[in-house]
Amino acid sequence: MEQPPTSPSGQISGYTRFDRSETSEIIETAAEEMGSLVRSTLGPSGLDKLVVRRQQDDEIRGLASNDGISIIEEFEGETNHPVAQHLIETAEAQEDDFGDGTTTTVLLTSELLTAGLDLVAEGVPPATVIEGFSIAAQRTLEVWDDSSVSLASSDGASLDRDLLRNVAITGMTNGSTKSWSLHGLADHVVEAVLRVSNPQTGSVDLSFVRTEAMPGGGVADSSLVPGAFLPKEPYWGTGELPVEGPALLVGGDVAPRDPAFQGNVTADTDGFDGVRTVDTRRFDDIAAAIRATGAVTVLASGDIHRDIAQELGSRGVLTVQNVKDSRIEFLARATGASVSTPLVSADVVDAEATAPVRIDQRFDQQDESWLAVMATGPDVPEAVSFVVRGGSDSVAREAERRVKDGLNAVRAAVMRPEALPGGGAAEIAAAVALRDFAPGVPGRAQLAVEAFADAIETIPLTLARNAGRDALGTVLDLRSRHAGGNGRAGITANRVVVDDVFDHGAFDPQLVRTSGFVRGVEFTNSYLRIDGILYNATPGSPLDGASP
Repeated sequence: MEQPPTSPSGQISGYTRFDRSETSEIIETAAEEMGSLVRSTLGPSGLDKLVVRRQQDDEIRGLASNDGISIIEEFEGETNHPVAQHLIETAEAQEDDFGDGTTTTVLLTSELLTAGLDLVAEGVPPATVIEGFSIAAQRTLEVWDDSSVSLASSDGASLDRDLLRNVAITGMTNGSTKSWSLHGLADHVVEAVLRVSNPQTGSVDLSFVRTEAMPGGGVADSSLVPGAFLPKEPYWGTGELPVEGPALLVGGDVAPRDPAFQGNVTADTDGFDGVRTVDTRRFDDIAAAIRATGAVTVLASGDIHRDIAQELGSRGVLTVQNVKDSRIEFLARATGASVSTPLVSADVVDAEATAPVRIDQRFDQQDESWLAVMATGPDVPEAVSFVVRGGSDSVAREAERRVKDGLNAVRAAVMRPEALPGGGAAEIAAAVALRDFAPGVPGRAQLAVEAFADAIETIPLTLARNAGRDALGTVLDLRSRHAGGNGRAGITANRVVVDDVFDHGAFDPQLVRTSGFVRGVEFTNSYLRIDGILYNATPGSPLDGASP
């Protein structure tokens, strides 16, 4: 990013002061360059960015991705430009809330802010631009409400799984299934979200859905496992599965902290020979205290001492050690059990920490096995695990990321069961409506409404350009189709302009789109109110060497 002007308007009390024109230049440059980071990644035909960074140990690390938030977050903590950092935070807020829509949010914000600052430079008062943008934003939301479709079934009593499946596919692939055969996982994605949703409140808790990238096989070999799962054999225990009963979760080791030793030592002329016997009372006490809880299984993130495991196993108690901390936490959510502290004595075993489960052994297409842990207690939300396969570790992880995108898309669709047409159709519909609406807006706010229409139209323009189409010609074609009554005309994943993208499965959750849209408008209006910058003009100040 370019340096701020080297000759600011002046300094007061040790602070460098930039006037309105200099300030606008600083803000607009940051907005344009942040938008350029993700512009070419938008849509099903979007390309990857390669971000290369030198680490603190001088190692070179490269990230190749077309995931907007992954690219944006590479610059978090690396840029010292306050505007860029604020835009990164805005994108992260969108990601945290919905897990989707960050690329569109950043690109739209960049375009709106640039358009607004250009109007100010032409003499339109900032307050008038903000007024016009606010009017245009409200009108856009009204148009989107009119053009959305319900995702409920025909009787309105439940959600339409076929429509949710389209949402899942769009979320995972942007509608394109050529490079990723993820469409076969859409039913699993929908099923997972519905299992952890509350139909009465419309809430969805994805913390009860755990994804696991596992190399081996193809993406189509991915599977959905009820409950939690442990991809390993038990350390010690019964050979009879399934087992059902209380589970004890331990965050740490199951072993005495300082085992007592006793024994006799003898010596001979050839050297030293020792015989030592272990005092097993502490091990027996801990094992007995665990059995007293009624637990049929002990799952620990640390080690389980062999003597304790053998004693429990001889009594039919299944023990699994070295379970990842993240899995222990998920097991606690999935079962309702509390995680006990390390079991170093009989006194720390808490029977109240257990929760009822059923444990079974499962096999997948790769002949790998794991233990499936399912809650059986009352009032425990159903939990599921998604095993995402791929031919290599990197492929499996990328497939996992896309599955998470699908989960987030369906989650948003369940929270607000309405969808907007994708492929730029929603933005064209809003732009056409705004241009029809603008002549009725009094004063120079009309200019802001028209500029807003141009800015929002950047989304279909970029989609067309990334698809290798004549961008301007495509947008003109779409405008014509919308003006002729085809309010869902857009660009399909196959790069074709059609009259109704819904017929081609392009469903975008309305909640995601409107949230990112509102964030972009609020960000823009907040910066249009700034008429100057004061900053401490010392080495290392926020605007020194400003670049993302």
